[in-house]
Amino acid sequence: MTAQRPSLATQVSRAVLWNTLFAPLRLLAEVVATLVKLNQLSQAGFGLITLVRGASNLFGTALDLGIARALPKYIPETERIGGARAARRLFLLVTTLQLAILVIIAIGLIVAHRQIEGYLQGLLRGDMTVEAVARAELSQFVAEFHWLIIGAIIILLGLGALYDLLMAVLSSFFRQKAWNSIALVAGLLPQILVVVAILALPDRWDILGVLIAMVIAPAIAVALAGWQVWRLQAGLTEEPAPGILTDLCDSLRDLRRVLPPGFVRYAGVSYVMTATDFIASFEFINFFNSDIRDVSLLAAGALLVRMALSYLYTPLVGVQVPLFTRVRQGEGGTTNGAYQSLIRLQLLLMAPGGVGLMLLAGPGLLVISPQYLDATPIVWVLTPCLFGESMLTTAHNALMVNERLGTVLTARLVALLTVVMLGFWLPAQFGLLGMALTFGLARIAAGLWATLAGMRGLGLRWPWRFTLRVSIATALMGLVVAILRNLIALPAGDVDLMTRLGLALQLLLLAGAGALIFLVALRLVGGLEPADRDQVLKWRLPFRSVIRRLI
Repeated sequence: MTAQRPSLATQVSRAVLWNTLFAPLRLLAEVVATLVKLNQLSQAGFGLITLVRGASNLFGTALDLGIARALPKYIPETERIGGARAARRLFLLVTTLQLAILVIIAIGLIVAHRQIEGYLQGLLRGDMTVEAVARAELSQFVAEFHWLIIGAIIILLGLGALYDLLMAVLSSFFRQKAWNSIALVAGLLPQILVVVAILALPDRWDILGVLIAMVIAPAIAVALAGWQVWRLQAGLTEEPAPGILTDLCDSLRDLRRVLPPGFVRYAGVSYVMTATDFIASFEFINFFNSDIRDVSLLAAGALLVRMALSYLYTPLVGVQVPLFTRVRQGEGGTTNGAYQSLIRLQLLLMAPGGVGLMLLAGPGLLVISPQYLDATPIVWVLTPCLFGESMLTTAHNALMVNERLGTVLTARLVALLTVVMLGFWLPAQFGLLGMALTFGLARIAAGLWATLAGMRGLGLRWPWRFTLRVSIATALMGLVVAILRNLIALPAGDVDLMTRLGLALQLLLLAGAGALIFLVALRLVGGLEPADRDQVLKWRLPFRSVIRRLI
């Protein structure tokens, strides 16, 4: 007798719970590594590492072509129709295509090596009154090792592309144990190696060590993924397959037969999504800064907001698309019901979390690294933009699942158009804050377009009553936290480690008090929806009786 399958709500609840318990491990590694980089590297050094990573993502976006997002859909279909060899030929074809593009990009970077060195030197000469010694040392490093910087970018490009393709294959065949294990290694290892390089090497060589660590970590991840895919391919092949070169030649000889119907269209839409997502990011906007300190400040502010958002979003990781998919397949509920449940959960997390982050940004940056205190206004600007976008793009996921690709494409083009229009005006008027607003508002514009389209096309409705209750509770929390924050004496001048730890403890206590005030205020104005309350109480959480009283 077949065991009864758990309800959709129960499956989603379990996913939320497991995400909440285990996903923070990777986030914790990123937080620790970021803290070490901000404190142990000079602002110029952190800015250079940020630009190297940004350049890798920039060219990686050009290299991707939307293939990594398309493979999990088309490899299973190809394998089911044509067998393991057909899936293998598709993988070899797209890998060869990306390798050819990588060679072109590498040649371009090598030819332009003098321009790249000149660009970096120009950033280091911007404001010589700030970190003059560190800038001079870094300028000498760039002059001596700019070839190494270019090489690191090229290697990161190749490894990143191969990693995405291999992980897409594992995901296609539901090798989730292997996929999650490798993803955990790929998330933790770079952070660990970067921390070791920074702490173990002398100041003169720390940037070199970070570059080497940035290459070694993905190489190990690619090796692990490649081994798993090799085992998978061996298990799928029922008879000896021709050599790789034979399959590749056959693929190139008849592209139409190898590429599944609809592959190019699907990959094209995915590519537009990836490209516009990168363009509306601090990594892309940072290339238009004229001083390395501005690069580091924008990156520090954006990373703080992104880390806070990632932590608050943890319960929803990997939940939205499967939930909308199963609703569409008729497993229970409606698309609008699922949408409203997701929005209510995000409001519960994002609204008080965002307000708390804005109120405590200044003292928080003082704890993290006093030299980045000037990034506080960037946090104020980006928090409402990125937190708001996180909620608005829930409709985007519903549209994707329901295959409204034209609407999704339009939303992405709205983001691109917003970046172009605002990019000519906001940075000129407001400097670094204008740059932050440029990509922040672009993300909001795309999210608004997707949400309005979801309301028209899918009948989605925003939970306004719950939004009002959360807003009132958040306002009360914000008022109390702002008053209590003013009672904390912020140190002036040089801040030693013990002072920062003491301030961190006060901020943690204040954040905990704020969370408690929010929950009590929310309960007084109506609390959770009955269905949401019942579902939360089903979770196997500690202190369940306390939680029951609060909600």
